[in-house]
Amino acid sequence: MSDDVTNADRAQWAAEALAAYNDRAPRDVLSLSLAQRVRIGIEAAEAMARETRTNPAEQVVDNRETADELITDLMAYVFHLAFGRIIPDQLIRAAEEIRRPIPGTADTMRVLAAIEVDRVAAMLAALMDAAAAYGCDLAVMLANARGQFETDMAEEADERLSA
Repeated sequence: MSDDVTNADRAQWAAEALAAYNDRAPRDVLSLSLAQRVRIGIEAAEAMARETRTNPAEQVVDNRETADELITDLMAYVFHLAFGRIIPDQLIRAAEEIRRPIPGTADTMRVLAAIEVDRVAAMLAALMDAAAAYGCDLAVMLANARGQFETDMAEEADERLSA
């Protein structure tokens, strides 16, 4: 990636991954099994990688290292995609609820749908499951993704002020 990548570019890469997710996921994402969420999460990360990496070998999630790198990147881009509608911590909490539905999760999905992030949260849940399936440290990945998102936002704000 070049140095002139914008946050809009990052959001677009997440949108491409979301399109791949939506192609595979049913309307009722709560009906997906863990195995299905893992598979679809990997497919979403690979869709993003095809947009951001030129080397085909770097576009595949096939081990812990590639899962950590690609999924963490996509998690950060997901925060860009949802920016202005929901903050990262709320999106993470929603994704955690989707991963382990409780009474009231359907209500949460309706609230997320009202702000047009229900599928974004569902994709994040799938990414979290995919990372866990590869033995990645999910807490570290989410912290790194959140930190990268915050850095990206601050750098772009600084560039606007300097212009």
